[in-house]
Amino acid sequence: MIECYNFSCQGESHKSSNKPCQDFSYSAVTDSGMSIAIVCDGHGGDRYFRSDIGAKYAAEVTLEAVRQFVASIDQGLFEGNPYTAEEAIALEKTLSEEPIKKQKPIDIAFRQLFSSIIFQWNNRIVEHATNTPISSWEAENVDSIYLEDLKQGIKLEKIYGCTLMVYVQMPTYWFAFHLGDGKCISFQEKPLWMEPIPWDDRCFLNKTTSICDSEAINEFRYCYQGDGHFPMAVFLGSDGLDDSFGEIENLTNFYIQVVKMLVNEGREPTIKSIEEELPQLSAIGSKDDMSIAFIYNIDALQVHISDFIQYQINLVTDNIHATDSRIEKLTQKLHLVEVTETYSEKDKIEADYARQDIERAKEGRTKLLLKHDALMQQLSLSISKNLCENGEAK
Repeated sequence: MIECYNFSCQGESHKSSNKPCQDFSYSAVTDSGMSIAIVCDGHGGDRYFRSDIGAKYAAEVTLEAVRQFVASIDQGLFEGNPYTAEEAIALEKTLSEEPIKKQKPIDIAFRQLFSSIIFQWNNRIVEHATNTPISSWEAENVDSIYLEDLKQGIKLEKIYGCTLMVYVQMPTYWFAFHLGDGKCISFQEKPLWMEPIPWDDRCFLNKTTSICDSEAINEFRYCYQGDGHFPMAVFLGSDGLDDSFGEIENLTNFYIQVVKMLVNEGREPTIKSIEEELPQLSAIGSKDDMSIAFIYNIDALQVHISDFIQYQINLVTDNIHATDSRIEKLTQKLHLVEVTETYSEKDKIEADYARQDIERAKEGRTKLLLKHDALMQQLSLSISKNLCENGEAK
């Protein structure tokens, strides 16, 4: 059974400055067989002071454009296609005489979809700018230069700018596309997880591609598959979420924890936990707004939950080995210092640091061993549960 969920929350930094949540998320499983998840992240700079509205409009026009796309497209374009990913078109290529590779009909269809989204979004923001006077908060907090742009109706796309990330699943195919930063992570049998949508190196630190860019049509990245293979779950998260975790493996592990909770405790406790934890994560992490949206097949997750636990066991095991190696190197370093005939004050300081590092590493190793034991118990229980359920089914 396919299910979905989405949640957005105001970032800690926005609470102190009285800024609205500039993220917007959406998810749905429709009667027509379409499942969709959307995350839009409004830009936080001073000039993007209506980006919360822009993010909402981007999600709304995308939902309608995707509905029309799946209703009108020849589904044969997807049929039989293995997982295929397309990167953004490099700007230098569009400006040079070097020919861009010939597009297939499915690529042309996607480009038409992206063009429609951009066109409809621009229409919506012009309408909003025309009909919505400057608010008292805007008058007090926004630079007069940007307010004048709004009054004159120029650079409106900057005022409302945002990113866009989408996953769509139909009965016979799925596709996803992305404009900007944030992360999309999918889970399937092999490999267990991946980033299905190609990354764009132009999204770095506080820089990102955006629907407000003049070359936005060339900045979309996308992927699709129509050979009968579907992810077990796909998670979309705004950059406020992945920035809080740092390494992508940490973000992935967070999503695995969500998967395990869905399987072991059910949907409602999982939702409650997410809605409690994300604001706390913003407070200790990125301080940014946070959005999450995901589509998942609960039946597939239940069958493969042991794979998720085994993945975590492998990670912990690797960390134990790395810690053992670190302890060994520190011990050797300490020994070399201690056997030095002329034991200087500097040697004494280095020895003290080495001893402290060894103790911390040993404490960390003890925690890892406890975590490893707990995961092994989870794996054993999961395997036993699956065996009992399969036996009952027979």
